Amino acid sequence: MVLLHRDDATARLDKALRACADGTAQLVLTEGAPGCGKTRFLWYAADTAAAQGFTVLHLAADPAGRRRDRALLRRLTAVLTTLYPPGEDAAPGGGFGDLLTAACARGPVALCVDDVQYADRGSLDELLRLAHALRGAPLITVLTRSPHHRSDGAGLHTELLRHPGFVRIPLARLDVRDTAELARFWGMAVPADAALRLHRLSGGNPLLVRALLAETAGATGSPADTSGSDGAGPDPEPGGPFSEAFVTCVRRCGPAARRLALALAVLGPQADLPRAARLARLGADAAVRARNVLRAAGLVTDTGRLPHPVAESAVLATLPAEQRRAMHRDAARVLHHALAEPVLVARQLLAAGAAAHDWEIQALRDAAPYEPGPATGLDGAQAFLRLARAGCRDEPTRHRVTLQLASYTWRLHPAAAHRLLDEPYAALRAGQLSPADAGWLARLLAAQGRVAEADEALAHADPDVRPAPDGLPLRLLGTGSPGTHDRPGGQPARAAARWLVPGSRDDVGAAERQLDETPLTPATYESVSRALRTLVHHRPYRAAAWCARLAAQPLTREAPGWQAAFATAHADALLRLGDLDGARRAAASAIDLLGGRGGPFLLAPLALLVQALTEQGEYAAAAVHLHPTLPGEPYSTVHALAFLRARGRHALATGRPQAALDEFLEAGRIAGRWGADQPDLLPWRTDAAEALLALGRPAEAQALIADQLALPVGTGARVRGVTLRLSAATAEPRRRVALLADAVEELRDYGDRLELARCLADLGGALRLSGEGNRAGTVIRRAWQLAADCGAVPLRERIRPTTGAERAPELPELPERPGQPEQSERLGGAEAVAEAVRRGGDDVRLSGAEERVAALAAHGHTNREIAARLFVSASTVERHLTCVYRKLGIARRQDLPLELRMGAFEPAEG
Repeated sequence: MVLLHRDDATARLDKALRACADGTAQLVLTEGAPGCGKTRFLWYAADTAAAQGFTVLHLAADPAGRRRDRALLRRLTAVLTTLYPPGEDAAPGGGFGDLLTAACARGPVALCVDDVQYADRGSLDELLRLAHALRGAPLITVLTRSPHHRSDGAGLHTELLRHPGFVRIPLARLDVRDTAELARFWGMAVPADAALRLHRLSGGNPLLVRALLAETAGATGSPADTSGSDGAGPDPEPGGPFSEAFVTCVRRCGPAARRLALALAVLGPQADLPRAARLARLGADAAVRARNVLRAAGLVTDTGRLPHPVAESAVLATLPAEQRRAMHRDAARVLHHALAEPVLVARQLLAAGAAAHDWEIQALRDAAPYEPGPATGLDGAQAFLRLARAGCRDEPTRHRVTLQLASYTWRLHPAAAHRLLDEPYAALRAGQLSPADAGWLARLLAAQGRVAEADEALAHADPDVRPAPDGLPLRLLGTGSPGTHDRPGGQPARAAARWLVPGSRDDVGAAERQLDETPLTPATYESVSRALRTLVHHRPYRAAAWCARLAAQPLTREAPGWQAAFATAHADALLRLGDLDGARRAAASAIDLLGGRGGPFLLAPLALLVQALTEQGEYAAAAVHLHPTLPGEPYSTVHALAFLRARGRHALATGRPQAALDEFLEAGRIAGRWGADQPDLLPWRTDAAEALLALGRPAEAQALIADQLALPVGTGARVRGVTLRLSAATAEPRRRVALLADAVEELRDYGDRLELARCLADLGGALRLSGEGNRAGTVIRRAWQLAADCGAVPLRERIRPTTGAERAPELPELPERPGQPEQSERLGGAEAVAEAVRRGGDDVRLSGAEERVAALAAHGHTNREIAARLFVSASTVERHLTCVYRKLGIARRQDLPLELRMGAFEPAEG
């Protein structure tokens, strides 16, 4: 047998064996922590002695025999009797002492006893007596024990020192160099960084080193690689050789050390000696001794923690499940009394699976905002709050926990969050909810779109309470808040209006600043969503970019509810921009993310999907989604409004105007009842007016259009543009061009290409009726092109130009000098100029000021009106127009093409 890095120990043993062979008794005590090689050294001693002609008696003390008097001595007697059967002349009843004396008379004897700390007291006393009595005999007694063990009596070492042939051989842990050499001896190639990690994990304990090496060889299939997945050394696996060896070492360290190791494992990263001692119920001195035992075996790091999570799990696995849970709950108490962070206390309670005391419930609630990531396979905050709710015995506290849980559950399961609010809402109606909790409930109900219930809760709330961490005082949800107006009948629109129209066009800058400066967390989700809705309503192209950024956030990727909400907002923004394919994809993605967890919120992406499919002419595909099966009352939230509108748009597109009118009017009635009659959100009046026009009832349509134009909140560019377009349909012919021109301006600024295409198509028709055929052709071709770009097949087919539609961009090529009036007249003035502007040669490149003046002039504004609008003099306007006429080769205002003001068709900034 070969012993590595034990040269000093083997030299001392060899010396003692030579002295014994010369007739001087020796007493060798080998000490070392568990796993440091005591047993292996004892085997070496036994083999060496046997090779030198010694009679070897080799036994290990049994912990089970510690309570049986002279148990070890009886086993030694049996072994010695086997080696030297007594003769016929032997004295009857000869004891171990007589047998040992007789054996020594025949030749040198090596008595090797392992783990002497487990020996019963009677046997140990007899062994020590014989060692002293046989000083002149060729007897070497080799004992091994753990140095910090006290079960073998405090005076053992003193008794051993009295023996003249006493030799003490300590076996220490290995250093980094010796660890690397041991690995190489076992056939492992260990680079420097791997050797450091190997030593840190094993603590230099030879048994743990060998276990790690064996585990690494088994994992890689090759004994020559000890690098883990990161190339920095071995990484133990649960239940592997390292785990088993670690637990074995802990058990051999004694009861106190084992209790301390369990406490360290339970506390994990929060472990320190005072906390662990309190959890293990050890006094200060006992805890220090236990830590020293663990440290001597390399089982704890310099910071006093177990070396690896696998080691912690292995130690904890030695406890039955019930005891383990109880220990976790005790650890929560210890951390709570140590004023640790609530999240640390909550994690212990979650591992315990129980919480009932007030401080436990509060710790779980306090921890929720700081644990947004997954824990035990669930969202950590949700798991904390579910545990608190299950253990809460106080009804008011239970309602508050339920409200808090609902706000976090939305991240993963919107339908479950919807159901959670039913309990506190029932408590509200029973008069059991405090004003502060009623305010909190109102905010959550509004955020879920349950605006009628939110208003009911708001009526019971304290208006100055801030019910959420980032919440505004509830009085701002009431009358007078931005974006609200009175309901029909004089009732104020409160929660609904605040949630549905969170800001006006003037709030766009503040919304973008909030999105840019506010990190996305569970506490800020509501305010971030509110800012995003502001952009969706008023700057959809910016909202689309923000939706993509928010969807890429790490927290969002872990939260399907948030992902679905941002995908729905993205689909809404894209639909408002006329990107039908993009809106369709985003809405379908939101539906897939929700799966069976959407609840009433599922109607929001379904509405957008139906609208996109309808505008693309895929009526059958849209019809599949018109009657979804959802639990509960799905049409009790504001998401139903958009869905009713989508069904109406589908009915209108498929030639059923009366059914469409019924859907639009129903949506309007519900919106009015809820105080959600916001045209920017639900333009039901223009929808109904369009249906009425299809039914041949223009007077009723005009009345609805007039009502919408009169609403103070119906001033969004998109809503105003659509309203003006429909107003032109019922206006006198001489007013249609002006109304449609204003509608084009609104829709161009907003960026809705689909509605712009409709408006341009109507404008082209109005221009043709007024006798401006050339301009009408240009405008209609532009409308056709926009409809084609949007993928709006039915609209494109309806407005198909009468000649050359498919080749609209390829108008006749202009001569090199398009400034000649006769050429312009030959090609048809405005049309040729439009083509010249489209081609963008240097000769027709207008300055920004010239283009602004020409655009206003093209719509019939006088020079004085243009000067007042642009804050310049009338002479400056005349000068700019002269340059425009010269560059475009025209001589009169009537030849200014509408393309000048619609050339880019990109949304205006600001």
